[in-house]
Amino acid sequence: MKRWIILVAGALILSTTAAPAHARTAPTDPVTALKAQFVAQRGVKIVESGRTNSDGKPLSAQKRRGVVQFGASGVAGYDILTRSDLPGEKATPVRNLAVGGNVYMSGGVIGESLPEGRKWMRTPGKIRDLSPFLTPVLVLEPATLKALLSTSTVKKPGATLHKGVITFGALYRVSPSYRADLRKRPNAKVAAMKVAWRLWTGRDGLPSRLVTSWAEPPLSMGVTRVSDVRFASWGTPVHLVAPQEETATE
Repeated sequence: MKRWIILVAGALILSTTAAPAHARTAPTDPVTALKAQFVAQRGVKIVESGRTNSDGKPLSAQKRRGVVQFGASGVAGYDILTRSDLPGEKATPVRNLAVGGNVYMSGGVIGESLPEGRKWMRTPGKIRDLSPFLTPVLVLEPATLKALLSTSTVKKPGATLHKGVITFGALYRVSPSYRADLRKRPNAKVAAMKVAWRLWTGRDGLPSRLVTSWAEPPLSMGVTRVSDVRFASWGTPVHLVAPQEETATE
């Protein structure tokens, strides 16, 4: 009798300890995981490599590096430095700083055109409507991430790599940043054009890498673009400071 009681007690202990372990390995929904990151003065570090080809020949290449800041409803600001990634290219890097309801630019040809003593140019537009990336797919928007995953050809539950295609028309419907960038509804031909994408996520559901490729309209120009964005240090503290008023100009 005592042996039977010991066996039953052991089985109960195993069952109660196994359940939490299983729960810890359960995959997290990426959209839910992304929304949980929307905390004031927290953000994510990013590195983006982008290249543009014209009729198969290199036209430009860029490397962007910086940090994106979140607020309660999404992207609230960013600080991104863009450098040319072409061999031998010595163009001055450009810095884009979105903070306090304004977007500022410094360096590059912009810096050369500013009055003496001025380092920054204030640009129009709302921060939440402007993307810090070269890719038209702002995966940091929950609606855009959800739409992307809905086109995934990978159906395996808990997959950490998804891939598929999404049309410019679908992006226009769901993405505030893409609508702001485009400014007007794409015509039927452009709306039908596709962006091929691959998205890697961690076990926490958060994006770790996004690769997108697309043709730039009009198709007759033969311009194609590729973007490769890496995400790191989710939840990192971010405190962006606007340039001093006397150094900014419209």
